[in-house]
Amino acid sequence: MAQISSAELKLYVWTGDSSLRPASPRYTLNKVKPANSTSIVFEVSELIKDYVKVKFDGNYEAIEQSAWVQWTIKRTYDDASETNETSELHMAFRGYGELKDGINPQLSKDLMISNSIIHNRCGDSLTVPFFVSPTKGVTKVEYFQDTTSLITQSTGSFVDFTIAQEIKLNPPLPAITIDKTGTMIGNSNKVVSTGGIPNTATKFTYQTSDGRDRTVLIECIDECKNTPHKVSFTNKNGVIQDMWFFALRRDSMNAEREEYKASTLDITGAAKYLESDHQTRYLDNQGRERFTMNTGFIKEAYNQVLKELLVSEFVYIHDRFRSSPTNSSFSLAVPVTVVTGSVRLLKRKEDKLINYAIDFEADSDFVQSIR
Repeated sequence: MAQISSAELKLYVWTGDSSLRPASPRYTLNKVKPANSTSIVFEVSELIKDYVKVKFDGNYEAIEQSAWVQWTIKRTYDDASETNETSELHMAFRGYGELKDGINPQLSKDLMISNSIIHNRCGDSLTVPFFVSPTKGVTKVEYFQDTTSLITQSTGSFVDFTIAQEIKLNPPLPAITIDKTGTMIGNSNKVVSTGGIPNTATKFTYQTSDGRDRTVLIECIDECKNTPHKVSFTNKNGVIQDMWFFALRRDSMNAEREEYKASTLDITGAAKYLESDHQTRYLDNQGRERFTMNTGFIKEAYNQVLKELLVSEFVYIHDRFRSSPTNSSFSLAVPVTVVTGSVRLLKRKEDKLINYAIDFEADSDFVQSIR
């Protein structure tokens, strides 16, 4: 029986309409089968990652967080015969697997968050990402007030690779919004509304294409002492997820200066100097805003969310005083960096009440330095 001897991989990566694949591949890779091996392995994740951009300004209807990937493989066998080229089309996110997940883990193909309970500020819209596909993904979402069914939303009519983005809890006309970050047949920017959701919902169940039912609890938190702040970040599935910090926030400022001593002596006439002149001058005078925010008392199920926040590549805080430049109905999402590098994960049994204090730093300089 003929064995594979070499292979050529062509890798195409693009965004927008799935049918508009570039004529030329981003990469063409060739490999010869190693001795004492029966297979050829291509590592493509880092190559694809370069072209999967995340852009988010607070407007949930215009998130960019995915790309199309198509690979074509041609195999050559030791008897010089060749197979026909095989090709597959997929959607790529900037997700990752944990060490325990093994090689090439399959990330979520239904609910694209890790927690089964969601804390949300009362009165604010709630954003929940789903993966929807005729063969894999969420096909139905049902909303409950305790044990009473309120309404059922079917997603069976949606096309491949659809991400559900918004569930509004308490506004007068709450609705679920579907953000098509990419579809098999159309443009990636189209948005579809699928009807209202009762503002009394305390949980929702979703059904996957293989008939499994899962439940997610919704806990509305009304913080009266502190001003809650919403943070968004890319989670392990590579999609934007929200997390509220309900308790105390403390702000600080770090400043850095590169200075030198200047002469203030005036010798244009009789030598003199003025005591009001600065001797210390600055080549560079810059700063960064920092702040510490507390989650408030949250469920232990949020430990996984916290871990994903700490290692996230893209983190934002919502500025309620400024609007998204692409949709004024949303607040501006400002890039920040998570400074906290180590957290002891708390447990209800041992620690009783669970609160985390996380340090953040502004992603940009305080003095505008973009050139």
